[in-house]
Amino acid sequence: MTVAAQAAKATAWSKPAFRYLLGSDAVTLSGSAVSTVALPALAVVELHASTTEVAVLAFFGQLPNAVALWAGALSDRHPKRLQMIASDLAAAGALVTIPAAALAGALTVGQLCAVGIVLGAAKVMRDAAAISLLPALVDPGQLRDANSKIGAVSSVADSAGTNAGAALVGAVGPAPSVLADALSFVVSAVLVRRMRVPEAATVPRARTRLARDIADGVRYVPLQNRPAAARASHRLLAILAPGRTAWPAVRASAQCLTAWNPDLPLDHPPADFQAYRVPGRP
Repeated sequence: MTVAAQAAKATAWSKPAFRYLLGSDAVTLSGSAVSTVALPALAVVELHASTTEVAVLAFFGQLPNAVALWAGALSDRHPKRLQMIASDLAAAGALVTIPAAALAGALTVGQLCAVGIVLGAAKVMRDAAAISLLPALVDPGQLRDANSKIGAVSSVADSAGTNAGAALVGAVGPAPSVLADALSFVVSAVLVRRMRVPEAATVPRARTRLARDIADGVRYVPLQNRPAAARASHRLLAILAPGRTAWPAVRASAQCLTAWNPDLPLDHPPADFQAYRVPGRP
């Protein structure tokens, strides 16, 4: 085996299931970025929504982040791949109702808010399952490479989707543009369905109370070393950060202040945490 072939085999890209996950993340992020442009434009241009109504629409889109802890606990109780597929299809179904209602002349700001809640809840459930599933898709030594690839693809997909969304809204209007996001979730569901996950990754644990699982997880963080606590704090900041504009700065600050020791035991590392090594440390 050549050196190049050995290097390729050592990366997360060598795992077909990871490639499906990466593709799934890319298409959903691109599609969601289109909706980020299309939904407010639809509210303002087509429904003549007020400033308050647009703010309420944005609030309801972020509201499901408040139940992220419950989503994380649930992701360990059920098959994660099925959770991702169900979340994708629920989001697609909610989005399709927008152009249908617009075509019938029955679209309201209230419906947009309801769709925003469904989209937010689907994203929270999907992300929780995907983060927990990642360690089952790659070898332990490939986790850092997988994290960096997901982070890079996510950034590109989000930026590309936002630009495509603006162009699509200008070309065909905001209501038809939403169909692009619905299609992205359908494609994601197909990609996730093609993943082959080791059976051990989906075997349920002994059931405990959901609140107890959440409390155990919260208590676990302060007892761990600094990098482990920082990873958990990174996820918490993602929930609490005030919107998409502030979050990149919060994420950059958290990563710059955190040192990753690759020898530490990893449990369920977040998929969007990029590893940094302090010069002079092993």
